[in-house]
Amino acid sequence: MGRLWLFGGKGGVGKTTTSAATALWLARAGFRTLVVSSDPAHSTSDSLAYPLGPEPTPVADEENLWGMELDPESTLEQVLPRFSDAMSGSMGNSMTGMFTGLDAETVREEMDQVEASQLMIPGLDEALAFDQLLRYVEDPRFDIIIFDTAPTGHTLRFLSLPEVLDTWMERILRYYRMTGGIRMMMFGAKKQDEMRDELERFQRRVAHVRRVLSDPELSNFTLVTIPEQMAVSETRRAAEALDEYGITVNGVIVNRVTPDLDHPFLQARRDTEQGYLQELRGLFGGLPIVEIALGETDVHGLDQLADLAEELHGACPPPPEGMEAVTVSNGIPISLRRGLIINRSPGELTVEMYLPAANKDELNLRSEGEDLFIGVNGREARIAVGYEVKVKDAAARFENDVLCLTVTDESLD
Repeated sequence: MGRLWLFGGKGGVGKTTTSAATALWLARAGFRTLVVSSDPAHSTSDSLAYPLGPEPTPVADEENLWGMELDPESTLEQVLPRFSDAMSGSMGNSMTGMFTGLDAETVREEMDQVEASQLMIPGLDEALAFDQLLRYVEDPRFDIIIFDTAPTGHTLRFLSLPEVLDTWMERILRYYRMTGGIRMMMFGAKKQDEMRDELERFQRRVAHVRRVLSDPELSNFTLVTIPEQMAVSETRRAAEALDEYGITVNGVIVNRVTPDLDHPFLQARRDTEQGYLQELRGLFGGLPIVEIALGETDVHGLDQLADLAEELHGACPPPPEGMEAVTVSNGIPISLRRGLIINRSPGELTVEMYLPAANKDELNLRSEGEDLFIGVNGREARIAVGYEVKVKDAAARFENDVLCLTVTDESLD
């Protein structure tokens, strides 16, 4: 399982640039890194100067770097596929005439309250983005996932979603009570149960994402801002909200700071910015605050991102030989582990996976040819091991959040 490092802040402050630079920096040090964006602007492709899609895409010739841009709106119907039809107004209107013993107008009013448009509750699209993201956080093939979040307001709406979801579920349940017999006739008992189960699974996944985000052993949140009043004010509000939800802020990046040059206009601008920087230092106490000077040109493309990463973080140590943790970044230090280690020696194959959020009783393993499939929290990840493994022949051990599989076979070389 990879550590999740989120970059958030007001739109236009440099979240995408700093997150892409950090991802490149880690990948070139040897960490298997996935950079993910849920920003509707989808600027990560522009920043890397390389096209990305909705699935992990290898970036250029970078051996350890993948990127993807989420499109949560396009996945709404996949999350609640059967409810899109069941909740439509046209179906609701056609169903009102089928009720007996109920006032048609009353039924129609109840139906109107649960039309499909009302399923788009605030924060639902962000929940879809985080739910998709968690699929890769729980994938042991990645050591770290860098997440370029949507602007602050979107992220905070998601964090409030579990509370909103309770009210939303009450609407759905009222619909169930009103239409139980009709749904049984139209969908059958099996589909009716599938609809309810899909909602309950989604509710559990949202709660699980919140747990991952609030665990400092699994995730960190870096705020990105610029030295201007509106940006600093939003950064303060974001920090307060994240603290309320128990999410750890591990540092602040202040982008586009005016350099100290001998020019009256620039000096006046810099003096103003120093006041905002002092305010940030007071707000965040002992947390690291990294300043990035305003450059002569925009930052895009791998070469410029690499230069920015060096300014942000310094030199990056290589991944450890084993599953022990290593601290990276001189600017905003975080602790990293490798997510997956495959060792093949004469007569033996060993696969180690770091799975800190996994429950031993809920882990599932299966094999198919030279691929190993690991199931964590109801999701399955494929791991190519280069050898036809049979799980039943493997010795398995789960200790200290590490799953170790050992296959002994004289034919292994």
